Amino acid sequence: MKCAALAVFSSLVTLIIRRVNPELSFALAGVTTAVLILACAGVMDELLSALRETQLIFGTSAAEFRPMLKCLGIAIASRFGADLCRDASQSALASAVEMAGSLCAAAVAMPVIISLMTTIGGML
Repeated sequence: MKCAALAVFSSLVTLIIRRVNPELSFALAGVTTAVLILACAGVMDELLSALRETQLIFGTSAAEFRPMLKCLGIAIASRFGADLCRDASQSALASAVEMAGSLCAAAVAMPVIISLMTTIGGML
């Protein structure tokens, strides 16, 4: 709830400041976003603990688990970067950031995909 209140307050302030000083408005939005992401660190810790428990339940190895975490990190970072680009009215750059994030996630996930295909191929 506090995060939502901070986001709404920051949005209102950036709208007011944008007319006078667009650069300061952009910087305020970036700083607020970073603060909100850091505030979610506790929730991310709980999510990671749940994912580790899932890893133990299903008996997956760290080699299969680590790429999933990396893909999650890539998705969060690319979304954050793309949204900042959109706030700066750089939609083409935002699209490039999203595409780069998708390609990086696919590259990181490829060993897991290959392992899965090999397992399925072995069953047939």
